[in-house]
This record gives sequence, C-alpha cells and structure tokens, in this order.
Amino acid sequence: MSVGNPSIDQDHKIIVKLINQLHQHVGVVEDRKALGSALNTLIDYTLYHFSREERVMKACRYPLFEDHKRRHEKLIEQVVDIARRFSEKKEDTVKDEFLDFLKNWLINHILKQDMGFSPYAENNPEVLDITESLRTDSKQLKMLGADDLIPKSVNWNDAAILVVSKSRNFRNIIACILEIADVRGIQQYSHADDAMQSLESHLPNLIVYGWKQDDQEAIPFIGKLREIKGSSFAGIPVLLISAREERGAMESGLVAGATHCIEEPIGIQTFFEAAVKAINQ
Repeated sequence: MSVGNPSIDQDHKIIVKLINQLHQHVGVVEDRKALGSALNTLIDYTLYHFSREERVMKACRYPLFEDHKRRHEKLIEQVVDIARRFSEKKEDTVKDEFLDFLKNWLINHILKQDMGFSPYAENNPEVLDITESLRTDSKQLKMLGADDLIPKSVNWNDAAILVVSKSRNFRNIIACILEIADVRGIQQYSHADDAMQSLESHLPNLIVYGWKQDDQEAIPFIGKLREIKGSSFAGIPVLLISAREERGAMESGLVAGATHCIEEPIGIQTFFEAAVKAINQ
C-alpha cells in the first residue's frame, strides 16, 4: 500500500486502524459512545490527512491533483453525512451503508486512487522537505493549516501515558489517537487495581481514564490516588472521559480528584485539548 512517501504511508496505516476500529464497533449497542468517538476520530484525521496528502501531491506536481482533491471532498461529504445521521440516533439505518463506505474507501481510494501519485512522490527530491515538515515531531512551528490538531505545547514523543478503561474499544481508540502524535510510552489496563499497581514501577505524565456506565472503579481509583499524600504519584494528572448518562457524573469525578473531565464521544482535537489542560493544570 506504499505510495512512496513515509508520512503519507504512516497516515494510511492509521486510517486502516481507524476503519478496523469502526468495523468492530458497528452493532455493539452497549458501546455506542465509543463508536461515536471512533467516527469523530476518523473525521478529524481524514481532514488532517487530506491536507497533508494534497501538499505532497502539489510538491510532486501530480497532474491529476484537482481531480484527486475533488474525490477527497466527496469522501468528506459522505463521512460527515453518516456522522450526522449517527448523531441523530439513526445508526441502524446506516450500518450496512457505513460498512460498504469504509470498504470502498479502503479499496478504491487508498489502493487505487492514491497509488496514482506514487510514481511522482517516490524518491522525488522535491518532496523531501515537505515530508520532513509533515512529521508529527517536526520542529517547524507552521506545518499545515491543520496544525492545531496536535498541540505543540507538549512533547508527545517523550510522554508516558496510562490508559485505563473496561472497554477494549475505548483503549484502542485512545492508543490510536496517541499514535498520531507519535506517543511511544503507552500503557493500557482494563482494571483500576492493575493500573494502580503499575504506578509503583512506572510514573506516567498523564492518566486517561475511560469511565463507562458499568464501571464502579473510577471514583475509588482517583480517590486512592489522591489520598496517598507525599507519594510520587499523588499529583499525576488524571483526564476522566465519561460515557455515563447520570447527571452530575463528571462533577463527582472532579470532587474525587480528577484533574479534568470531558464527555464521550470525543475526537482527536477534543482529546488533545483536554489532555493539554490536564497536564498543564
């Protein structure tokens, strides 16, 4: 699937992961908010990726650039329409259409359309500087119009982040989002007790807790973390991402000691904005 540009190839790997995530989520009623997060993440990353890809196509003087850009616009229209109907709780009516759309995107766009500019991009010295600027750890302050997707105020490459959630789907979404920022130190746990035990040997810069409806461990976990006065991990920032329906859930999380709280479904931009707030608070 390589188009000859390492940054774009990496983008495609992430898109494939997100498509697989969405495929696994469709039809899992009890994890509807995680499906919404996966869908938001795909939309955010699609806009980000298309901007990057179009910049490479311009740099290598791809003759079918305008046609390819129109195909990008059409894909965006389709996925945004599906997301709108999903938000209106019409997911049953779009399930089959959605799966067909994802398969079509993977096969027809990435494997066929994107391969069209591969001969122009591969080993092209004119795109080397562009490729360097597309790296998520690039020192250049102005990478793209989509720069705000990954805040530069945190050194994500060196960050250690602990993800706790009973939902494997949620953990996978967060891991995929962190991979976009090239976070290398990611630990995942399904149970709070295991996560707490891991802190004895590994201190993260941030704990991301996905608080699901059936999870009774979140508040005790945060409370226990904060009660150990003078310990090296009592001050670790905790970003609580709640999928709970009851009123006052996030307020109770803050009272227990969460640093910052947001509600699911999330997207890439909303996640990173919340993560930066938690780390800097």
